[in-house]
Amino acid sequence: MNILTTAPTSPSRRRPRVILILLLITWLPALPFAVGIALTSLTGCTVNEAGTRPCPVAGHDIGDLLYALTMTGWLLIPLLPFMALTLLLTVLQGLLMVVEAWRRRQRRASRGRR
Repeated sequence: MNILTTAPTSPSRRRPRVILILLLITWLPALPFAVGIALTSLTGCTVNEAGTRPCPVAGHDIGDLLYALTMTGWLLIPLLPFMALTLLLTVLQGLLMVVEAWRRRQRRASRGRR
């Protein structure tokens, strides 16, 4: 079977992949911020917008790293509407999948009764 001659996937099968890609693209910038917040919490260091502060961990100063990671949170502000939209799309897709599975189950049950 040649890859070029295969039938295209239906939109209902393509939709979850597209939503997953949108989720990854939209939520990926939140990862450095979450890592920075987690490291700040674990090390007990103080990070704020005023500048870097020394944060010695195992003999290394990671204050600059923590500052850079936590300041990426400001980049999330313009992304918030898109993040909310991807969450809404994910919930709607989940509901569509549940309804589709329920309909399939009902069809199978009605065929068994005949």
